[in-house]
Amino acid sequence: APGEYARVVAWTSRDAQLAAIDAAAAASGAALPVMTVLFGGLQGVFQDYSTREDASYDSFKRGMTSYVLYFVYLGVGEFAVTYVSTVGFIHVGERIAAKIRRAYLESCVSQNMAFFDAFGAGEATASITSDVNLVQDGISEKVALTLSAVATFVAAFVIGFVNYWKLTLILSCVVVAWSLNMTLTSRFMLGNMGRYFAAYAEGGNLAGEVLASVRSAIAFGAQGRLAGQYDAHVARAEHYGIRFKSATGLMVAGLQVVMILGYALAFWQGSKFLVEGAITLSKFVTVLMAVMVGAFTLGNVAPNVQAFTTAIAAAGRIFAVIDRASPMDFRDDAGLTLDKVQGHVRLENVQHVYPSRPGVTVLRGVSLDVPAGKTTALVGASGCGKSTVVGLLERFYDPVEGAIYLDGHDISKMNLHWLRQQMALVSQEPTLFGVTIFENICHGLSGIEKYRSESPDMQRERVVEAAKKANAHDFITQLPQGYDTNVGQKGFMLSGGQKQRIAIARALVSD
Repeated sequence: APGEYARVVAWTSRDAQLAAIDAAAAASGAALPVMTVLFGGLQGVFQDYSTREDASYDSFKRGMTSYVLYFVYLGVGEFAVTYVSTVGFIHVGERIAAKIRRAYLESCVSQNMAFFDAFGAGEATASITSDVNLVQDGISEKVALTLSAVATFVAAFVIGFVNYWKLTLILSCVVVAWSLNMTLTSRFMLGNMGRYFAAYAEGGNLAGEVLASVRSAIAFGAQGRLAGQYDAHVARAEHYGIRFKSATGLMVAGLQVVMILGYALAFWQGSKFLVEGAITLSKFVTVLMAVMVGAFTLGNVAPNVQAFTTAIAAAGRIFAVIDRASPMDFRDDAGLTLDKVQGHVRLENVQHVYPSRPGVTVLRGVSLDVPAGKTTALVGASGCGKSTVVGLLERFYDPVEGAIYLDGHDISKMNLHWLRQQMALVSQEPTLFGVTIFENICHGLSGIEKYRSESPDMQRERVVEAAKKANAHDFITQLPQGYDTNVGQKGFMLSGGQKQRIAIARALVSD
């Protein structure tokens, strides 16, 4: 899982920029322990003025003025590097999240149909929004805060060891206790967070399907039952979410306890060294403040650990889709193309099993000859494989055995994008997009090179001609806005027959 997090961070393409904001974050954290050195020196000025008989007010004032100016310089520098690191990491996080979203969506739409048999649209929507947002949260300003905390810790202990190594070494046990606490609780957090996301993704998939078919759900009065199913997913997510938050609470509580006990140890052991004369008051204050500031700052990383753990779990789900290599990728330029297509289709001993139902054989040794230039009808009972034959012809799936030939050429060796451009399919329940009628029919021209350079007027002529052939022109012109009428989501503003005729026009428009 940490490798996934490193992969996310590696998606930035500007290494120099990332190195600069890393350095700014480290400088922001290192400035805080430096302040403890100034506090120790300031305490020394007070001590000298109060204990030395030859100390004058002018020397005291000069020393005070010098340290006040040091604090001002330190504050200005801290403001600059903190601003650069915070804004820089937010910018990097936004850019990486945009890259991940593009890669995720591109991977989703390039998958074969077998992938979508077990992967719903709701799950994809949840991942591209909430999951990527969680990844972005784990690679933005929280990284700057964590780097600053680590730099504070390192600088603080360096200052502590330089001033008095023995007291600093004794107080190092605080860091060991915090590390054990964070290691044990973070493992428990990571496991439950993965299950938490999975439950919400299943619930989101169900909600997406219900809302997409809300008319059917209401018509059958299934709202209560569907809501109960969604509640079951939410309850499961709540169970794992409570376990995750409980582990987070245990981590934070443990860090606070260790911090308070660390203060007690520091005052007890430091006072002994001070009484023995092994350390001056100035060095004692410097070591005490430096070590406890460093340890306390490291403890403040705990809330960020939750964000990192969540980001790792979300990144694992996202990269599982991005890394999936589809056996059929329409973006691949390889494959056979024909100069002229007659349209002779032949199936030879085709056997097919859907990946989502491996135990059911849909086609068993089917051989079929479809002559070019003739109308061929496949007739049979529901579930006998008529739609499967069409799906195999379009290469939504590849047959388990046998082969399909187009004009004597095996379609499995043809270029997938070119093959699908040679045919059009109008199903019983056609899918229209939530745009105008003109734009829906124009989708039939998308991806075809020879139509891309045509003028809008030429494309409109093609659309009107296709609508006339599909017997759709008359009812389209009777609509208030004609071809510029928006059909609504999935074409719900049109009747079933009207949707089919527009789909037929979309199939005919590319000739």
